[in-house]
Amino acid sequence: MESSTRPRKRKKAPACPPIGALMRYGERTVRVIAEASGQRVIIESVDEEGRTFRSAVKWISLTALHDQLF
Repeated sequence: MESSTRPRKRKKAPACPPIGALMRYGERTVRVIAEASGQRVIIESVDEEGRTFRSAVKWISLTALHDQLF
């Protein structure tokens, strides 16, 4: 019996957004600070009072900014 070897198809691993990139998280514009475990990144954003805060979110939740920032 011959064993046929088929090339395995691998899922393309999602790419982590570059550190320092400006991205959209929901309605907010955020900056990527660091890569975390489990396909998550640490983001920094500013609230309505001007306070900055950091949180961990999944890569899939971030979208690229379009031509316009505001």
